[in-house]
Formats: sequence, C-alpha cells, structure tokens
Amino acid sequence: MTSNPPPCKTRILVAVLNWGLGHASRSIPIIRALKKQNTVVLVSTGRSLTLLRDEFPDCEALDFPDYNVQYSRSSAVFFLYLLIQIPRILVQLLIEHFQTERLVKKHDIDLIFSDNRYGVYSRKIPSFLMTHQLRFKLPKPVRCFEFVSVWFNRLAFRNFQHIVVPDIDSSANLTGNLGHPRAFQHYSKLTYIGFLSSIDKKPTTEPIDILFMISGPEPQRSVLEELILKQVKKIPGRHVVVLGKPGEEKPISTDRNLDIYAHLSRQKMSEYMSCARLIVSRAGYSTIMEVVALGKPALFVPTPGQTEQEYLALRLNEFVYFHCVAQHKLNLPEDLKIASGLLPPGDVLNRINDVSTVLSIMGLDGI
Repeated sequence: MTSNPPPCKTRILVAVLNWGLGHASRSIPIIRALKKQNTVVLVSTGRSLTLLRDEFPDCEALDFPDYNVQYSRSSAVFFLYLLIQIPRILVQLLIEHFQTERLVKKHDIDLIFSDNRYGVYSRKIPSFLMTHQLRFKLPKPVRCFEFVSVWFNRLAFRNFQHIVVPDIDSSANLTGNLGHPRAFQHYSKLTYIGFLSSIDKKPTTEPIDILFMISGPEPQRSVLEELILKQVKKIPGRHVVVLGKPGEEKPISTDRNLDIYAHLSRQKMSEYMSCARLIVSRAGYSTIMEVVALGKPALFVPTPGQTEQEYLALRLNEFVYFHCVAQHKLNLPEDLKIASGLLPPGDVLNRINDVSTVLSIMGLDGI
C-alpha cells in the first residue's frame, strides 16, 4: 500500500517597499504566519532586504530594487523634489510589474502579498496589497489636488484582489483621512486588519529611561542627530541614542548615563524599545504602531517635508495620544516632560497582530 504524497505547499511572493525599515518590520508578523504552512519567497532591496534575511534565514530572499526616491535637505522644497520624480516612478512601476510576471513564472508563485509596492502584482494569480495611505497628503498650497491621489489609488487597486489597511475601523483610528477617506467608505475590496508590530513586549535587557531612535532619509537624519546630541546631555537618567546609519553594533560613544550606537540590529533595537521608559522617534506609521503595541509614552518628531508624517503627528497631538513636535522647535527638556504624561486609550490597543484576518482574505484560513 503506497501512501499519498504530502500536499504541495502554496508558494507566496511577499514584496516589501524599502522606505526606511517600517514596511519590512510591519510585514514580519504576516510573514511569520504565512510561512507556517506555506513556502514564502521574499523580495525587497537595501536595508529592508537585509532585515528580512536576518529575520527569515530559511526563506529565499531576492534583491528586487524599487523606486530609489531622492530627498532634499530643505523641508521647503521636499515635496517639490518628490513631485519631479513622479514620471520616473510611474515608469518604474510598469517595469516592476513586468519583472514580477517573470518572477511568478520562474518561481512558480501561487499568491502575491505586497506591502506598498504597487507594481508587484500579476494578471495570472491573486495579488493582495497592504497600505495605510488610501489618500496621499499634499502640502497646503496644493492640498486641493489630493483627490488625484484617491483617483490614482482606485485605479491602481484594480490590479489587486483585495486591499488590507493596518489600522482599526473606528473613530479611534491612527491614520485619519490617510487611511479612511470618504471615497473608500463603501469600497468592497478593503479591510482594516488592526495594528501590526514585530516587537516582543517582554524586556530582555536592563531598563533605560529614554531610547532615541534617529532615522529617516538624509540629509534630515543628520539634522535631527545634531539637535538631539546637543540636548540629550541635559536630560537626567540613563539613555541610549541610535543614529540610524551604517556601522558596527557596538557603542561608538559611552559614559555612565549615555550610550550612542551608529546602528543596532532589529533584535537589539526591539530589546531596547521593550525596556525603555519613553521612546523618541520619527513619526513613521510603523513605529507609531509598535509604540502603541508596547503601551509606552513617546515623543515623535516628523521628518520635515514628509507630509504623511506631519499629518500623523498632528492627528496624534489632536487626540492627545502622544506628544509630537516639529523638528525646528525641538526642546527636549520641555517636550519630554509633556510626552511622559501621555498614553493612547485602551480601545486603541485592542487589535494587535490580528493576522488571521489577512490569512482569511488570502484564502489561507487553515493556518
């Protein structure tokens, strides 16, 4: 009597945008769930690809370049600098799609899950997109044209079976009209899946008072570094500053109360986030979700000119969830005092890593 061969595993292509490490980190809980009973092929580039390879050494991981967006040092022309790159990005989206079709054929892919890579879809197999921006925030002088971004998204979403948004569908949501524009209120292909975080809540190192996570595109990363290093020594307590630039994972400067690192691995950064009393960071959405999941107070400093971060910071201030301050107004002694007394309400914490919803949408309920 011959036994039946084991069923073939579903082969899933997971694509992650390399815009900081936020997209890679928020995808980790979903990838963990997908790979339990499926074969996952990862595609990304840069530091995001490095993070995914470190987190999932048993998964095939391919370098798949994305849009290589360039930035300006001046916040006043930040958006204009992005705007002039749009034609090139649109061409790259088309190229990305054709390359995806080749990947699907070469690696015998059955499903696609894409975090904000709009060109990673296939006409031949079901494709799913994760994004928290259904509407792109524009600077005030051109805000009247935001409807164009909604139109663009509705057009782009036709290429995907379903769209998942890492936010909650209630008035306590974090993304506001970024993730909840009126034009998508009755959109049948859209599901809010709650917040995503790859951070372990259990502290594994000695407690510290404040963790400063400096990040973002140059040259604004360096501007924030200068501001924090000038002010941090005025703050009593034990602190860790991570500069967010390539370097060895050991302190480049240390004294009794302050350790400065050029870089930390994702695992070590997670450990410090878990044991810190308060976190100072950019207002990237993935970082906001991680801090919410940890239930810690935070001070957020949006990247100047990044309208999404500036909008999220404004919303967090309005809801009094966290304290947020513009980079040029940063005054650590005063801002940290305000931030230490704020926390998001409990109802915001109800849905963390509800990956079963994603699996159900993708037809993988059995996991």
